[in-house]
Amino acid sequence: MSRKNEMYRALLGKPTVTLAGNIFDPLSARIAQIAGYDLLVLSGSVGKASNLAAPDIVISTLPDVQDQIRRITRNTDIPIMVDAEDGFGNAVNVWRCVRELEAAGVSGIEIEDNVVPRQFGVEDPGLNPVATQVGKLKAAVAARTDPTTVIIARTATWRADREHALERIKAYAATGAEAFMLTGVKSKADIEASHKAAPDIPITILGPPPGVKDDAKFCSDNNVKIIMLGNPTYLVAVKSIYDTLKFLKDGGDAAQLKGKEADHELTRRIIRTDEFEKWQKEYMR
Repeated sequence: MSRKNEMYRALLGKPTVTLAGNIFDPLSARIAQIAGYDLLVLSGSVGKASNLAAPDIVISTLPDVQDQIRRITRNTDIPIMVDAEDGFGNAVNVWRCVRELEAAGVSGIEIEDNVVPRQFGVEDPGLNPVATQVGKLKAAVAARTDPTTVIIARTATWRADREHALERIKAYAATGAEAFMLTGVKSKADIEASHKAAPDIPITILGPPPGVKDDAKFCSDNNVKIIMLGNPTYLVAVKSIYDTLKFLKDGGDAAQLKGKEADHELTRRIIRTDEFEKWQKEYMR
């Protein structure tokens, strides 16, 4: 039984909602932990961008994600939930995906029901058939070696019609998945309907509608436990890196960046310099 899994399950059981820290590599994960977040989340699009400098199409593989997660979990003490795409294939591939990500230290594994885009410019790639997705989720649940690992049924169904969304939510609730990830919800009414369709299953939301994040009573009443606000951390970091490199390339003076840089103490804390120096003194001869 994993301590991080227990921490993750505790968040799903809290009466209050948790804001997850959207991170993209070990460094951002360490910063999120130091900033006081209780949960990390790695999205598929940012995982590809940060690890491969590639867009969000089928180009990453399970080993790519597994390696990236290992480097994050080795350097943090808080749980992480991961967008595992469509499980990298059919239901049997999902079984392997769960085994590998579980071994890498993931506490919450999202299996999504939209068809992973295979070409650029596809705004809505469509959804897997309900029966196919039910099989994938059942395979994911059966694959766990640690029963405290949480399988999350991720659905983009709210981009389609309401009745179909509720049909899928009810079907997914019967698979053994222990949380929902909702994407594309447009209103509080969408969330309320999802909760009524499966009242016992915690809800996590990517990109909540206006007014949800700060409405504690609404979140409590509708079993909303975790909220993610997209990937502003990654986007701000990309712009900062680009602006800094271009400023220096264009002849800017590095001295002019003083005040915008991380200070010495923060940097040491993030990369755990004190810990490594302690190990040197204790073990190196």
